Amino acid sequence: MKMKWVLGIFAVIVTTCLVIGIGIIFSSISEKSSHKFLLPKDYTGWIEVVFDQPEYSALKHEGNYIVYEVPPSGKIKTSSRNISGPMIYYYVDNNGTKTELTDIVEMIHGLGTSSGGIGYANGTTEEIPEKLRFFVGTKEQWEDIKPR
Repeated sequence: MKMKWVLGIFAVIVTTCLVIGIGIIFSSISEKSSHKFLLPKDYTGWIEVVFDQPEYSALKHEGNYIVYEVPPSGKIKTSSRNISGPMIYYYVDNNGTKTELTDIVEMIHGLGTSSGGIGYANGTTEEIPEKLRFFVGTKEQWEDIKPR
């Protein structure tokens, strides 16, 4: 009789741990941020985001989205950290109307990050910031501009 009681308590403990673990997993999945890039209408060229720059503003958040308002220069500096997550891209016209780039394979090229760190040159140390960089344009435009 005592053994059944111990096994019952053990089953309750295991079940509770499983429920809590599954809850934590689903919670972390639903809280993962996505990156929303708002590009000037018909923008083509390089986008470069430089992270961990304390003298610049943090990126905005809209729900689970981290919002990148890309200026015509394509360059953003932010005090925000770089975190992983899916990316979506929109063109935004002068009236604020957003049009999603649906053919990402055709329009986004050369996507990469540099991890930053410390660099040494000419006997001095220099902190190199973390960056995200990619090219927006057609495959033909990418072929004309991509590093060889």
